[in-house]
Amino acid sequence: MAKQIKPIKCPQCGSTDKTELRPDFFRCNNCNTEYFLDNDDININYNHNYTHSFGSATNKQARTVAIGAVIVFALAIIFGGILPAVLSSSTKSTYSTSESGKTVVKEKKYYASRYQGYPFVRSGTDQALILFVENRNYNSNSDKSKEGVYLTYYNVQKKEIESEQKLDDEKLSGSDVKLRKFSDGSLYLIVNKTAIYKIDEKDLKLKDAYKDLFSVQPELQVGVATIDFVYDDQGDGLVILTNDGKNYTYYPLVKKIYSKERIYDQMTGFKTLLPGAKDAVYYTFTSSSSEYPEEKRQLLKIAYKDNLGGPKSMRTSISWGKDYGGSGIFTDRDPYKKVLVGHYAKESGRILSWKDLTPGRLYFDPKVLYSDEHNLIIQFNNSAAPSSPKSIQKLNTDTGAVEWTVAIDQRYISYIIPLKSGFLASFINGEIMTINAAGKMTDNYKLD
Repeated sequence: MAKQIKPIKCPQCGSTDKTELRPDFFRCNNCNTEYFLDNDDININYNHNYTHSFGSATNKQARTVAIGAVIVFALAIIFGGILPAVLSSSTKSTYSTSESGKTVVKEKKYYASRYQGYPFVRSGTDQALILFVENRNYNSNSDKSKEGVYLTYYNVQKKEIESEQKLDDEKLSGSDVKLRKFSDGSLYLIVNKTAIYKIDEKDLKLKDAYKDLFSVQPELQVGVATIDFVYDDQGDGLVILTNDGKNYTYYPLVKKIYSKERIYDQMTGFKTLLPGAKDAVYYTFTSSSSEYPEEKRQLLKIAYKDNLGGPKSMRTSISWGKDYGGSGIFTDRDPYKKVLVGHYAKESGRILSWKDLTPGRLYFDPKVLYSDEHNLIIQFNNSAAPSSPKSIQKLNTDTGAVEWTVAIDQRYISYIIPLKSGFLASFINGEIMTINAAGKMTDNYKLD
């Protein structure tokens, strides 16, 4: 049926001052309500209800139209130069339908650029949460004071926000916030390299950790100018610049502090192990070798001495090479051995033994996502093609046998953790996926 020509007014405030987002889709320039016209009549559909919803998982028609509206509006924002989303664009919204059964376009309250996406199980419960660091930009001028960086805890089962907290510094960006879980289970957050907090995983609150971490160290009493985490493979440490310009690396779990000149020796070798160091295991893929390019990528199971919260330097970039038996300048005419884990790597990485867990297997762009005593999860491309789909697999930690495989298209997983009855994964693009113990995907959705 052809449309009748009538003045189009905002159903919320009655204004005719509007911006056409695409054919039949409009935003009111007076109150920012978004609405659209049915193709079959002159019904004006809109919504003015806010919730902390991830969106309906059962209404496919609502999901299709709503996602289309989000894409159109996001493109308008990108080309208008307002806010390029880092990981995903988000809104706080809901869905409903008109009397004629047409899908209602959701009204957008804010857009969020998401960083991190750290999954965890809330202390004392079986509640699976994902912590996002969000940059929020609100649409309404009356909400501009709410803009800033938020810590947002999403409840995976309920598909809603469990808790949120705005960080005070208005000049922050989400990229200025870093998260790290230490080996004792504590989750720390560094803001703008100037403040450090401990996250209470039960109450979902921040606790200022500055005094607890630094008050016992005389070298730090002049004050801390900047704080950062050491690299992932170097243990539970903090890189610190004091107010008097001195550089230290501090390991709070063992209350040890080292100058810039001493830290390398403390990270490497068996002689500098702290009392109580214990045997442990980690998994890593070998790197491509320039000296032996024909060698396949291998999945190694490495036994080493763990320094229990102290300095370490785990060997995670191992590749086949030529060992000439010492240091110096050598040529191919000099005698050498072809080795994968040579003497230097063993000594500096405190390696006790290693083995190829999946001999003969061919990998493309592989990555270890998670490992513990009972679980080993890897990600890889299905072929050598640059646009190859990806998969994740759970392997037996002793034999390397494949226990299950889940296809994930061309997406990248940021984190995956075990739950009581399966696994929870967060993707770089803001998607969330749950997998049961048998390796069947039970849910997969993207935050609105």
